[in-house]
Amino acid sequence: MIIFDPTQVVAARQGSRAALGGLINAAKGPVFNLAMRMLAHREDAEDATHEILIKIITHLSDVREIDLAGAWAFRVATRHLTQTARLGRVEKMRLTFEDFAENLNHDERDGSHIGLTEIEHQLALKEVKVGCTLAMLVCLSRPLRMAYILGDIFELTDTEASGVLEIQAGTYRQRLRRARSSVSDFMQSNCSIHSASARCRCENRIAPALRLGRIEKGAANLNSDQAAQLHPDEIRKDVAALETARRSVAIMRSNPQFETSVPSLVEHLLNRIM
Repeated sequence: MIIFDPTQVVAARQGSRAALGGLINAAKGPVFNLAMRMLAHREDAEDATHEILIKIITHLSDVREIDLAGAWAFRVATRHLTQTARLGRVEKMRLTFEDFAENLNHDERDGSHIGLTEIEHQLALKEVKVGCTLAMLVCLSRPLRMAYILGDIFELTDTEASGVLEIQAGTYRQRLRRARSSVSDFMQSNCSIHSASARCRCENRIAPALRLGRIEKGAANLNSDQAAQLHPDEIRKDVAALETARRSVAIMRSNPQFETSVPSLVEHLLNRIM
């Protein structure tokens, strides 16, 4: 969720550049994390984040209850990503869970002879795991994807999530059930972190990911805080003790917070509107 200081909202509506900057700083992290999980591509997520932040700061006058401005901003973000945002590069692949499973089962390669140092190998493992879970979400339709992200990753209650999406609670619960079932069934059949009997292993995805340019040797493209991210083997141990139905949720939540790499975002946006 997005938390705004009411005094900054009032000052921003009166034209304070500093207050607007404070609101952008407060919103950019939650918005970017939402966009990354919806679009599964850093550049697409950054573009969407820019668009959403511009909507937020140029429509502050629409907010009727200052104390609820953060909740309003989060609704703006979810509405944009569900209904308005252009299809991202991963979305344009039109992946289904069946397509994804076939790709995983037919494009594996032993990664022991690709010349990575141990540090590069560990980084690649984490990048592959994050990329796979993000691509998995894109196999869901946007409405189901957003329901899953809000409910099982961001841990909003049914009441909170349905309010954010501006739909009936029953409709939201139905979407969440469908999304949960699809993700859990896919992981149980294909992801070795989820199920020891599943075929796909992160280490066998490194070579194809490097070949296709989905990851880069020694680079953390999907997430800028790899130090805080658990190794897939550590996650596997953690989820093994959970009930099967909860393992997919735990794997999705194991992704760290994503951080935008655009250092001048605030200044850039302020210059566009002032």
